[in-house]
Amino acid sequence: MKRVIQHPPARETGRAYWRSVEEYSQTPEFQQWLEKEFPAGASEFWGDGVSRRSFLRLMGASMALAGLGMSGCRRPEAHLVAYAKTPEWLIPGKALHYATSMPRRRGGAPLLVTTYQGRPVKIEGNPAHPSALGKSDLRSQASILDLYDPDRSKAFLHEGKPAARDEFLAAAAAALQASGSGAGVAFLSAEYASPTVSRLRADLLKKFSAATWVTYEPLASAAAAEASRMTLGEGRALRYRTEKAAVLLTLDADILSTEDGGLDVVRGFADGRKLRDSSTPMNRLYVVESRYTLTGSCADHRLRAAASHIPAIASALLAAVKGEAFTLPEGFDRAWVSEAAADLKAAGSKALVAAGPAQPLAVQLAALAINQALGALGSTLETVAVPVASGPGIQDLAAAIRSGSVQSLFILGANPAYTAPADLDWTALQKKVPAVFHLGTHVDETGAAAQWHAPQAHYLEAWGDALLDDGSLGCVQPMLLPLWGGISAAQLLAFLAAGPASAQAPLVDGPELVQATLRSRLGAAYNESAWQLFVRDGYLKDSAAASAPASVPAVPAPAPVPALSASNLEVAFVPSASLGDGSHANNGWLQELPDAMTKVTWDNAVLLSPRTAKELGLYAKTEKGIETTDIVEISLGGRTLEAPILVQPGHADYSLTLVLGYGRTHAGSVGSGVGYNAYLLRTSDAPFVATGASVRPTGRRFQFAITQEHWSMEGRDIVREAPLAHYKEHPKFAYAQGLESHAKPTDESFYKSPPFDYEKHHQWGMVIDLNACTGCNACVIACQAENNIPIVGKDQVAKGREMHWIRIDRYFSAASKFRSDNGKEELPNDPEMVMQPVTCMHCENAPCETVCPVNATVHNEEGLNVMAYNRCIGTRYCANNCPYKVRRFNFFDYNKRQLDSLYLGPLGPAGKPDSIGMQKNPNVSVRMRGVIEKCTFCTQRLEASKISHKAKMRQAGRTSLADLKLPTDSVQVACQQACPADAIVFGDLSDPHSRVHRMKGIDRNYNLLDYLNVRPRVSYLARVRNPNPRMPGADKVGMHLVHDAAHAADHGLPSEGTHTDGAYENQPAAHSNGSTH
Repeated sequence: MKRVIQHPPARETGRAYWRSVEEYSQTPEFQQWLEKEFPAGASEFWGDGVSRRSFLRLMGASMALAGLGMSGCRRPEAHLVAYAKTPEWLIPGKALHYATSMPRRRGGAPLLVTTYQGRPVKIEGNPAHPSALGKSDLRSQASILDLYDPDRSKAFLHEGKPAARDEFLAAAAAALQASGSGAGVAFLSAEYASPTVSRLRADLLKKFSAATWVTYEPLASAAAAEASRMTLGEGRALRYRTEKAAVLLTLDADILSTEDGGLDVVRGFADGRKLRDSSTPMNRLYVVESRYTLTGSCADHRLRAAASHIPAIASALLAAVKGEAFTLPEGFDRAWVSEAAADLKAAGSKALVAAGPAQPLAVQLAALAINQALGALGSTLETVAVPVASGPGIQDLAAAIRSGSVQSLFILGANPAYTAPADLDWTALQKKVPAVFHLGTHVDETGAAAQWHAPQAHYLEAWGDALLDDGSLGCVQPMLLPLWGGISAAQLLAFLAAGPASAQAPLVDGPELVQATLRSRLGAAYNESAWQLFVRDGYLKDSAAASAPASVPAVPAPAPVPALSASNLEVAFVPSASLGDGSHANNGWLQELPDAMTKVTWDNAVLLSPRTAKELGLYAKTEKGIETTDIVEISLGGRTLEAPILVQPGHADYSLTLVLGYGRTHAGSVGSGVGYNAYLLRTSDAPFVATGASVRPTGRRFQFAITQEHWSMEGRDIVREAPLAHYKEHPKFAYAQGLESHAKPTDESFYKSPPFDYEKHHQWGMVIDLNACTGCNACVIACQAENNIPIVGKDQVAKGREMHWIRIDRYFSAASKFRSDNGKEELPNDPEMVMQPVTCMHCENAPCETVCPVNATVHNEEGLNVMAYNRCIGTRYCANNCPYKVRRFNFFDYNKRQLDSLYLGPLGPAGKPDSIGMQKNPNVSVRMRGVIEKCTFCTQRLEASKISHKAKMRQAGRTSLADLKLPTDSVQVACQQACPADAIVFGDLSDPHSRVHRMKGIDRNYNLLDYLNVRPRVSYLARVRNPNPRMPGADKVGMHLVHDAAHAADHGLPSEGTHTDGAYENQPAAHSNGSTH
């Protein structure tokens, strides 16, 4: 029977935290959701109950199906193919690691790929590269699934029918040669940050000088590129050095997202927030933005402003820094700008101001001018080399096609039929070109309309290079031969540049093209050793160009501030945090990943503020337990789009945020038909921000699959935070905020756990620093890739059946309940936000273990709460009794059945495409229907490390207990290894030299729901904000208000201690392992 935990009631005064609008309002639907141990639909049949007749019918059917399927209950046959000669360095089952780089728009990502028998299964950051240091982001982690995507292009096509590779190459060469000097030939290319591609492009255009080359990236900022060119010169861009910054201010710039920043940007910022004690200095972050972003969630002061109003704010900031008079749009507090400017001036060269790519040239130059005035250029801002992208744009190419001057069009890696500005009508334009040759990983919207299509090789299948985000040269080396015979852009360009002789020559498929680039860069220093070192390390050391001087030109005046209203709305186009511009739309991991801000999966929403929704008459409603929202028609510039809305606290008023990357029609079986296509409203004149939009409700409703209320926890003080000044005065505030400071947990229990031997065995534990975590979701994807966690589809997510082992809870917070003029409780206009990763706590007094009738979940001698999958019979008692809601149940054979036929069971099609199985980690069991699963602390990594270390020690003749223990911090779990902010620390609690042991002793450390006395091995470091005391509302920032009058009245109970001068008598002493009971 379920143990009902009576949580203490929340305080009437103090800071309020909520994960959703429904939780804030405490609606009856939310209370019902919360009180059920599983989200609605996660455990029930259809409807609220099952009659006796229905039950008997279902049971009869299940017995019949059991008899029908018993004959197939055996292990499938597997046929082994041996090596003709086994390589001496290859040990079956032993992983090999190779360094490589992932090419992308803003510079390549340095990576380390884990392979088994030549099969890539896991991607990590390259620990040897100074900007990565072993860390990675969510798209790098998920790119391994793109490699094995069964919907990738598998054949060369001509008019939609299979063709031989030689036919494609011959036709491409003939079209180019027929042009003579290239007249009538155009190339439309994605932005390849590859020196080899740039070199081959130059060779090609030298031979065919009349050809046109256009580089098009839908998310590239022409304003930012122009500002860099005017300030730094061609081929240079800014690089943020956040580790040197004491005060940061962003203008619509999400620098903590790797879309706009980089791994070193996140790490540098997080390092400035990691407080070892109350005397540690801490950086300060100001954010001006229209919607909540990762950067905004970490802000100490956040100003919500429509994107079209930010140019006026940037101009005012520049004037304030210079000591000049300034004006602001109506409704903005002058003190916010003046005090922020004063703080920047006080920081001087340790200040940093960043402008987002969506902002116009005036904002880009204003930010640079502020940095120059503060002396930050060359200090917190440096320059790096980037590919030179000057030349005609896609608008020029469209005009040439309309004029009939383009006879042959080569499209390399781009998908303009989906991403091109709506005013170009690219699909109709492309039909006017007699010969279109398309190179792409999928037969996408552009490839389906092209006469010729060639499959493009994945970056793990081809040789190449890339300029990394710090400007150094990275090596792209293949892990395996192309699965489906794809070719790379470099191979195709080399073939075309070779001229008539290439028609009979094979494609260059080795490293020769990259070697030629490296040879030209190193000159006389190039030799075979240099090449081998380049490939082994994954990058060329000391190859980043030195930072160049900058000179900021005059800053133009900002455009007039538009008067926004419910009838004159602003539209801001933003990339998807997971799918980017839509090129990753067929990646199931990224589709099912909850958005960090909205927690929406498998869809994109039109985001707007509560006030805007109220004025437009838009709302969410719940009927029969299903929450739906309005579908609206957005009109902008004579174009219309229908899309569902989602109210987002903290969003700017009269502004709509449209998320790009969805609404694909030719993405594949996973991504096609998911979400709305925001590109249909995006034009050449306003690629990021447009005004003059109107909204009309259609009268139809839409249901999102949102995870924000799934696995909601009951209890007090789940998130703990305080301003820096309060932390300095009360270093142990995190403990004081918890109930355990008033009522110490007792050890009374009928189930006495055996004591842990801290000397003989490792004792694993984890600390998560809420001050460093940005909520980027890299840990979620890393865990999914490492542990073979399946995707379940939108329908199952809506029922609360998602399978992620680690989740990131997003909490809005405000100093108090917000009431409107008529006294009605409403959502606060400017809430703060806190991110909290939650995984299995591996409790020492684990409540899940005592209720399992078959002993399927047990504790081992190293403190791990482990699962025996073959014992589990699926009672779900353990999940029912877990106060942290971290256990997941396999309702279906997600790894075996197609998502669209789950309910058919054995009557539906069995199996997944073979390529999907190639990604699975061979060291982790693949779970089946009826089994509970959860975080294991990556036990497969722990065991592999122990086996390897013991073998080394035995060979060395060192067999003592101390020698056989793993060296300090020698193993990392998947989430820890990926986290770019280094917010997750894992290790041996019994080792006094380990990082986790030391962090357990930090005064901000606290246990989640510690008053339940389950003794979790995972603890948290409380959040600390660093508000400027002179800023408006600074007294409300991060203040938990635990010492107000109402709280003080509760003191004096017999079980309580006395709080004096920040010392708390009831705080337990730390064990020798660094944890507290």
